[in-house]
Amino acid sequence: MKRGEFDEFFFTDDKELKLITTKWTDWISKQTEFERIDNKTIQVLTSFTDAFGDGILFNIISNADGTYTVTDNGYTIWNLETNGINVSKKGSNRNRILNSIVNPYRFSVSTNKNIKKEALNIDELPQTITDFVQVLINVSDIAFMNRTNTASIFIDDAHNYFLNRKEEYNFFTNSITLGKTNQQYKFDFNFMPKRQEFKLTKMYNTLSKNTMEAIIGIYSDTIDYISDNFGQNASVNILVNGVTAKEKDYISGLQSHNINVVDFQNKPEVKKAFALVS
Repeated sequence: MKRGEFDEFFFTDDKELKLITTKWTDWISKQTEFERIDNKTIQVLTSFTDAFGDGILFNIISNADGTYTVTDNGYTIWNLETNGINVSKKGSNRNRILNSIVNPYRFSVSTNKNIKKEALNIDELPQTITDFVQVLINVSDIAFMNRTNTASIFIDDAHNYFLNRKEEYNFFTNSITLGKTNQQYKFDFNFMPKRQEFKLTKMYNTLSKNTMEAIIGIYSDTIDYISDNFGQNASVNILVNGVTAKEKDYISGLQSHNINVVDFQNKPEVKKAFALVS
């Protein structure tokens, strides 16, 4: 085949290509709606949903200098944190993940937790809208991060939860106990729901046969020290980051040794176990 014949073969009018392109363009246009809110604000409503089943939407704001600002008005982070997923604490793992999502697209997070991009000209809006949908989906998906990869995030969340509720929980952190083997063990929290009651608590992101056996070993090594130093009302507790069906057997094994297991994701259970008793 000569060059001219090759060009003619591949660049004829392709009706299938045009049909697919048209269908795709029509589909994309139906995924997003624009509504005028006031004389400066247009709301963008997408067909996509976040991790909690809520629709993803945001605003385009026209500025006095002729530029535009795109913002979610703080809703995405507010929704995560309302559901117990703190992404705002500086230096925390989730905050680093948040920044790793927004920064490559040149969005920013304001002090009032708005995700936004400012000083846009009108020609930049189409790409920014496309990028912003992806950013908001990815930020929301922080809620789905695998439990086995989030041990340090669990620690951040638990500490933030209790520190922000000191009127409900009386505790101190990093309580050290000494075992019969002269081994020192650190308990992450020591809750005091009422006078002369101490609930020494260690945190585990997940439970396995190995961790169950290790916990029972710690309990056996420290129970005399705990009883001598904290009294007969002291107990050993485990705070876990959710409970799977497989872990229920390990929980039963721990409970048979008088070790209490509390699911951090079950906040009524947490309150019943550790909150101040009036």
